[in-house]
Order: sequence, then structure tokens, then C-alpha cells
Amino acid sequence: MKFATAAIYRVILPILLLSSLNVSAQSIDSVDHPIQKPLHIRPQPPSKNYLSAKSIIIPGTFIIYGFSTLESGALKKINRGICEEVTEDMSGFHTRVDDYLQYAPTASVYMLNAVGIKGRHKFIGRTVILAMSSILSAQLVTALKHGTHQLRPDGSTYNSFPSGHTTTAFIGAEMMNQEFGWRSPWYSVAGYGMASATAGLRVMNNRHWLSDVIAGAGIGMLSTKFSYWLYSKWENRNRGKQVLYY
Repeated sequence: MKFATAAIYRVILPILLLSSLNVSAQSIDSVDHPIQKPLHIRPQPPSKNYLSAKSIIIPGTFIIYGFSTLESGALKKINRGICEEVTEDMSGFHTRVDDYLQYAPTASVYMLNAVGIKGRHKFIGRTVILAMSSILSAQLVTALKHGTHQLRPDGSTYNSFPSGHTTTAFIGAEMMNQEFGWRSPWYSVAGYGMASATAGLRVMNNRHWLSDVIAGAGIGMLSTKFSYWLYSKWENRNRGKQVLYY
């Protein structure tokens, strides 16, 4: 069980705990107006400041840490140490679960809505936000992979930084946070949990350094927050600040 301990305590758990702090930021940045309503009226999500200072602290820190590792010898040593420990404890480990798990948070957003759990936006609005997040993050990740030219831990290619799988996973996790976190923080934790597991598996598969997945998580979260903010500006301008709930 050495490999499980190394994966959970060195990779998955820290990312999950830090990214879950967005749940607190969301509750602070949501402005609800308590008005007495009939019991048969379905609850509506509170208004939201998507790009407040508090909401970008965690993803911003993730991204800064990732870039710092490119220049810092001490942080590179942490990368190598974790890689060596995981490789030693998990010799011969390989799985393709991460290739599919990266899409699980996004799929969960649509599945929850399909079974009747309503989020902030209708299908079209949610899909537009997803498309904006995916396009923006894909451009950033591709540019950084070519620009930084970082060798992967397994020595296969020079496109390690940042992790595209992790970015995709955290786009979906942040969408779960935004769409359903106002209903219960456990939706957010579930999304971040699946995304953190994806990040951990990328390290366990020896495909990425720890800093690669941390930076990928930050990019995925921040690009999604920015897309929600941009969509809300367009929505407010064109619909008189009317939000598409259902």
C-alpha cells in the first residue's frame, strides 16, 4: 500500500484541500437577498462575483507556484523527490483511467441537470461557458507547452508544463462549483475530488511533475472563472441582468 499512501498524501490530498477553499470563497462572494417566498417556489442561486480578489487567490497561487518551479532549484528538487518516491513505490504502475477521468467533472454537471438538479444556467448558457473555458485554456496550455519546453518525467517529450489533463479536469470541477456549489458544498468537493484524482494519476503515471498538475489546476479554474465572468457581462448587457437559471 506504499503507492496509495504516496499518491494520496503527496499529490491528491494537498491539491484537493487547497482547491476546495474555493467553496469558502464562493459563499463569501455570493450575495443573497433573503426575501420571504412561497414554499412552492424553487430556490434560485444568489448573485455572484466571479472574479473577486478572494476567488482568484487559490488558482493564482497554483499558477504562480508552477511558474516559480521553472526557475527555482529548490522547487525543482521537490518535483524530483516526489517523482523518485512515486516511481520507487509504484514501479510498473500504469493506468489510462486519467484519460477518461479528466472529463468526469464536466459530465457530472450535465448529468446532475439531466436528473433534475438545476444549476445556475440553462443548457445553452452552460455550454457556451464550457466552450469559452476550453478554448481559452487550450490556447494557454498549448502556448506554454511549446514555450517552456519542459521534459516529462518519463523522458518521452518536451511538453510537460502544464498538464492538459489536469486543466481539463479542473475546468469541469470549477463548473460544478459554480453551477451547484450554492446548493451544497459537497457538489464542489466532489468535482474537485475527481479533478485532484486526475492530477494525482498524471503524476503516478510518471507523465507529469507535481508543478505541472498544480499549474494545470490553476489554469483550469481561472479560465473557467473568467468565462463565467465574461458570460455574465454579456448576459447582463443583453438581458437586463436576468440570469438563466433553468
